[in-house]
Amino acid sequence: MTILDIHTHHAAPQPNGVIAVSPADFNPAPDQLYSVGIHPWQTVEDTTEEVWEKMEQAARHPQVVAIGECGIDLLKGGPLFRQMIVLKREALLAESLGKPLILHSVKGQEMIIGMKKEMNPSVNWMIHGFRGKPTVAQMYLKAGLWLSLGENFNPDSLSVIPSDCLLAETDESPCSIQEVIEKISSAIGHDITQTVADNAFRFLNF
Repeated sequence: MTILDIHTHHAAPQPNGVIAVSPADFNPAPDQLYSVGIHPWQTVEDTTEEVWEKMEQAARHPQVVAIGECGIDLLKGGPLFRQMIVLKREALLAESLGKPLILHSVKGQEMIIGMKKEMNPSVNWMIHGFRGKPTVAQMYLKAGLWLSLGENFNPDSLSVIPSDCLLAETDESPCSIQEVIEKISSAIGHDITQTVADNAFRFLNF
């Protein structure tokens, strides 16, 4: 199995991708890989125990290879304290299951990095759809996070992202994962297809 698209919201089949869904939307297609998470935008209201039961049940499914997307969004979603509570619970679930964490971050680097330092997780954590400046990239990298780039990324940040921490994704883009990888490859100056595939394998701990 070759995984190139570490995070997509496109419908199955995505034979080279990991489809991100909410617990309520988890209805696995045969042979498809998924991540399941409670998005920070879904924290406007308190997360009920019924939602958590669905989350935990889905997270244990063998086709679920990662937890997320989850995270912090200071521009949209519920109050920060609630986002932090939900993220912490998902991070603990990821750790207990030995599955990596896929993170949504909008101006949330300080909270996410602080939580990672506090928890010192054994599983991999990754920021999806990273578009930030090199200084923000370096903050995440120093804290041991991986970075996934989509169709829109900051070319200047590529110079500070080590090749072994780089992933690619389509998210909700109409572009194919091959087009996204070609765009990143062009900015770097060489083809990163095999690098992305190898990194996805390691990130998912396959």
